[in-house]
Amino acid sequence: MSRTAQIGGVLLLASTALAADSWPGPRVMTAFSENGTHFVRVEPGESVGDSVGFAGAQHGDYARGLFYARQPDRSYQLVADIALLNPVAPVDLLVSNSGHLIAFDNWHNLGYGKAVAIYDPTGKPVASWELEQLYTSDQLRSIRSSVSSRWWRCSPLGFVDPREQTKVYVREALGGDFVFELGSGRFSYSPGKAECQPAARSFSATYFGN
Repeated sequence: MSRTAQIGGVLLLASTALAADSWPGPRVMTAFSENGTHFVRVEPGESVGDSVGFAGAQHGDYARGLFYARQPDRSYQLVADIALLNPVAPVDLLVSNSGHLIAFDNWHNLGYGKAVAIYDPTGKPVASWELEQLYTSDQLRSIRSSVSSRWWRCSPLGFVDPREQTKVYVREALGGDFVFELGSGRFSYSPGKAECQPAARSFSATYFGN
């Protein structure tokens, strides 16, 4: 199982979200590739005013992603330090063995803004999507929402091809699956009727704090 990252303590049970919709403060996140050759450290941003429902709050720097690669002497070298597409922080990260990063959703705004973003091993953006680019208008109206989030994702998510790690699948609230290609930035959608299985904690498996 890949070592991935989560915002510490975020509960993503849909029932809890619909009742309270409260989120703890964002924290530093670090996601490692399964083979340990790459990791990405995400430092929270301060542009709360760019989040849905926070009009009038401060604007500032977006979250930053620090991309590291393991060297022959087993140390790690910083490859890139970039601004991510998240005003404050993503909710989940997954790093492939090749060093690609796929980031899901936004702190306190799951389903708003850039819901999915892919970056190559040098930190260059490959592709990103808002829900309006993934769903039709009718589909979006069928997704449960709360004060500040649209709960489109379900558990689990992971690599379609665990050995090559070139494609990531995501179960979604309408019972189907999205598949995102890390290298090309293409995606596909397969409708289905599976029940949405929310995770007890975040969609990620492991959190590495600062």
